[in-house]
Amino acid sequence: MAGDIKGLTVNGAYLRIQFTWHDKRYRVTTNFKPGQEKQAARLLAAILFDLENNRFNIEVYRTQLRRIHPLLSLDSNYIKDIENPVMSSLFDTYLLQLKDKLDSGIIQVGTHRAYSYVISKHLMPKLGKLRIDQVTISVIEEFINSLGLTRKRLGAILVPLRDIFRKLQRQGLIENNPLINITSDSFTRVIKTDYEVEPFTLDEIEQIIKNCDHECVANIIKFGFWTGMRISEIFALNWGDIDFDNETISVSKSQTLNKQLKSPKTKSGTRLVEMTPAAKEALLAQSKLTANKERVFLTPTGKIWSKPDNLGRYWRMALSAANIKYRNPYQMRHTFISMMLQFGNSPLVLYKMVGHTNSEMIYKNYARFIKQEVGKKILKIF
Repeated sequence: MAGDIKGLTVNGAYLRIQFTWHDKRYRVTTNFKPGQEKQAARLLAAILFDLENNRFNIEVYRTQLRRIHPLLSLDSNYIKDIENPVMSSLFDTYLLQLKDKLDSGIIQVGTHRAYSYVISKHLMPKLGKLRIDQVTISVIEEFINSLGLTRKRLGAILVPLRDIFRKLQRQGLIENNPLINITSDSFTRVIKTDYEVEPFTLDEIEQIIKNCDHECVANIIKFGFWTGMRISEIFALNWGDIDFDNETISVSKSQTLNKQLKSPKTKSGTRLVEMTPAAKEALLAQSKLTANKERVFLTPTGKIWSKPDNLGRYWRMALSAANIKYRNPYQMRHTFISMMLQFGNSPLVLYKMVGHTNSEMIYKNYARFIKQEVGKKILKIF
């Protein structure tokens, strides 16, 4: 039906409007779906009416359009104030650039989702209506201290803003970058994270594994507890990474949220992990299930694990059945590291095995588990 109405076409699951203005053709996808042609037609008529009366304002139509960027140049506010743009336009441009980076493989799905969320949830509502000359140090400090979040989270929220203002300075649109003087000392109202390294005991590990409803879930959890590998690294393992003869595991990749494989961010992420006896038991048991597949660990339905939350569902069920206090699956890694330290292994050796850049994180997060007398070799235990 959309094709029967002038200026309307279907673009995937949504209706797209198109028109010509001053000899230039414009096309933009709306938030209306097939069956809502009347609403889309009214939107098109309203846009044309505003253009003819020289009062087109993109903000009026923001909620009705999937992407506003194709029409930004028609907004008189943007045209008049191109040297002092509204922050919302810069956020929109940043989001488009993020999407381009995602499509070209420069960034991962998780990064795209995180920064898109930050902009839509925090930056756009609080700063979107301001012009760049109104975004001062005091405005930024007031903004970040109104959020009541952890220092780490506040730092992440400021990443897109820092990127935008660095670009503005390079383009000569601003002389001074207000973000340069924004440091963690500017965060006067923060909450402390309640996340702690809270390892499981050997008995709890055994009970969790026993209470898994599926053998493949028991295997991946047992393997996680006795290698200390990150969940994304475990998901990415292929059988070609497993060397039973030399009892080693080659870690050279991790899995992103869209099931793609990526190389580690740092050189330390690529490493050879010694295969503890318990990890070997888990792998041998898993080989009976997936030896004919490329990936080592698959879901109970034989599919690739898509994200940690999928494993988290089975994890929660196992902990509940075992009547064990809930801690998230990342505590498997914490448990391995803390146990290795308690068994007398040197932080100077252990940090390499778990993929840290240096031993600083070991000393910082696991100091209470470090023995005074430490060995130099990862123990072959259990």
